[in-house]
Amino acid sequence: MNKLPGGFGESMFRFLAVRREAAEASINGLREFRRAVRAWRSPAAQTLSLLENSRPQTDGVLFSQGDVYVSLGLDWDQKDLTFVAERKGLLGFKTIFCCYDLIPVKFPHLCVGDVAAKFARYFADLAWCADEIVSISECSKRDLLTLLEELGTPVPKTTVIKLGSHLPTSNNAGVSTQTKEASGDRFILFVSTIERRKNHETLYRAYTRLMDKGVKNLPNLVFVGMPGWGVNDFLADLRFDNRVKDLVKVLTNVSDADLNWLYKNTLFTVFPSLYEGWGLAVAESLAAGKFCLASNAASIPEVGGDLIEYLDPWDVQQWAERLEWYFDNPYALTQAEMRIRKEYDAPTWEDTAIAVFGRAQALLAS
Repeated sequence: MNKLPGGFGESMFRFLAVRREAAEASINGLREFRRAVRAWRSPAAQTLSLLENSRPQTDGVLFSQGDVYVSLGLDWDQKDLTFVAERKGLLGFKTIFCCYDLIPVKFPHLCVGDVAAKFARYFADLAWCADEIVSISECSKRDLLTLLEELGTPVPKTTVIKLGSHLPTSNNAGVSTQTKEASGDRFILFVSTIERRKNHETLYRAYTRLMDKGVKNLPNLVFVGMPGWGVNDFLADLRFDNRVKDLVKVLTNVSDADLNWLYKNTLFTVFPSLYEGWGLAVAESLAAGKFCLASNAASIPEVGGDLIEYLDPWDVQQWAERLEWYFDNPYALTQAEMRIRKEYDAPTWEDTAIAVFGRAQALLAS
């Protein structure tokens, strides 16, 4: 560029800079065109290469006939299901996978990036690979079956398992001073990643309505969770809105001891999420013997049964009214807690593991 006439080099640089993406796409397109021409002229060599690359390899595979490969991890963007399906066909082992939720497919606008298509493709591949898929709720199971029917894939056996929700015992010795000071003497608790789908904003708006109404002595509203995507403006509102900046507390990197203390000492918990595959925080609240005011969406009523109260997650006015009612009726909370402690039997993670291994044994016996 330095050797071009004065001013021309700079203009050319700007011209190319703003068209960099188009230029790269053109270059890649030319490369693909040349590859296609070579494949057209020499199809035999291209076919031989494909056959060599697709020849199944079983070296290093630890499973064989009579085994069950169980994958319960968050692996939708990491697992090579084609590889698993090939080895399964060659070696005769069986497979169990897990469906936590289909939120990116149902509500792509509530998820980071363009993951909806990838998520749907993952479950389509899973349907061809799985002998059984366990879901964490009846809601997730229904969502999965609906998706597989729409995609026209095979429908493997689907069952439901419950996630553990019991809380480990701890004492107050390990609780941080920061957590106690942020919570104050009276507080309600929302445990969740801070992201759009969890719907923290409904609680924020409900609190501002109560304050604008003139309600005094509101308890602190404690959010426990790491900030996710798309919430920078919301967190800024919490910092700069003078009505709530001293009432709404955000705690991150909370220890198990801190979390147990928060559950134990909260007036009650809240969970206004727009959609859940399960709703672990509701189950943990019940395991701690605490009442929850929760969203009526998706799987959440499966978690709480008739032990808690459900609200439309979008109805800010209803949330404001019911929050105020419970603030003014501690006896109702005491009665609800007594019933929860009497009737709620929190499943343990050991129970979850036993259920999964039970499914594996049943699969081998079928």
